Amino acid sequence: MNQGIGQESFSIFDTYFEAMTRHHGTNGTDRTTGTDGKSGHMSSRLEIVRTDWTIRREREVRCISESAMVELSFCFEGCGQVEVSGGAHDLQEGSCSLQLMRDFSASFRYEQGTRVRTLALGMPVSLFNAYHSSVSAAAVNPFNRLLGTGSFRQFRCPILPATRGLLQELEDCPYTGAMKDMYLEAKALELFAVYTNRFLYENDSQAPVSGTLSRTDRQKIREAREEIIRRMDAPPSLLELSRIVGINDYKLKLGFKELYGTSVFAYLREQRLHKACELLRTGDMSVSEAAARVGYMNFSHFAEAFRRKFGVNPSVYRKEPR
Repeated sequence: MNQGIGQESFSIFDTYFEAMTRHHGTNGTDRTTGTDGKSGHMSSRLEIVRTDWTIRREREVRCISESAMVELSFCFEGCGQVEVSGGAHDLQEGSCSLQLMRDFSASFRYEQGTRVRTLALGMPVSLFNAYHSSVSAAAVNPFNRLLGTGSFRQFRCPILPATRGLLQELEDCPYTGAMKDMYLEAKALELFAVYTNRFLYENDSQAPVSGTLSRTDRQKIREAREEIIRRMDAPPSLLELSRIVGINDYKLKLGFKELYGTSVFAYLREQRLHKACELLRTGDMSVSEAAARVGYMNFSHFAEAFRRKFGVNPSVYRKEPR
C-alpha cells in the first residue's frame, strides 16, 4: 500500500475515535491543530491526542487499520483490556508504552463507569526511521527490524518521574498559533527521545531510583503530594507535612524524589506556576490576584518565576487571545 506521509498518523487515530464516538460523543477528545489548519498536523507530522472518556456502559470497541504508525502513549487514569492482532494487553494506569503497529485489528474492552484519561503521541514510520537510522549506520529501516513479520509490538514501563514535568508542560502550553505548534512539537519529541532511549537503547539516564519504599510509604507520599497541592497558597513546612501524613521527614524527602523525580518544594513551585497559568488563561483574575491565589506574596518574584518557566510575562500571557 502506498500512502503519503501526512496520512500515516491520522488514519489509525481516526479509526479508533470514530468507533468510540459512535457511543460516547466527541467531548472527550482533544487533537492538536496546526497553523496550516489541518487537525493534528504539525510540521514534523506528529500528532498529539488527549482523551478523557467516561464509559456509560460496558463496551467493546473494535477497529481495523491498514496504516503503519509509531505511538507513544500514556495512561493517567483508567483500566481496560486491549486485544491487538490476537495478543492480549491490559491498559495500565500510570504506565507509558511505545507501540509499533501496521495492518492490524484491535478490540478495546471497558467496564461501565470507567474513566479513561490518556495522552497519545503519534509519529509516522518515515520520521521514526529517519531519527533511528541516524543512531547507527547498521540500523536500516528500524521500524521493520523491530516489528519483524508481526503487526504489533509494545514496550511498556511505569511513567518515569523525571518526565512528569514534561507531561505537565505539554498540557499547560502557554502559546497560541505557530508558537504553540513549535512548543508542543518540542515537548513531544523530547518525550519520544527519553522513552525510545529507555526502551530501545538501554542507556537510560532518567530511570527512576530502585524502589525501596513500602506500599504504605508510597501511599503516605501520595497523600503528602495531595496536601501540598490543596494548601499551595499556604503550604506546610517539610517537618509539618511529614507529621500530617505520618512519615519521617527524611524518608518523605527521599521518597518524594523517587516517586516524582523532584523535591517536595520544587514540585510545589511547578504546581503553583501551572495553577497560575490556568487562572490567567480564563482572564477572570488579575495577575496579582492569581499570584496571591497560588501563594506568592511578592509580585515581582511571581513574575520572574512565571517568565522563567513559560518564557512570557504573566501580564502579556493574560491578554493573549485564546
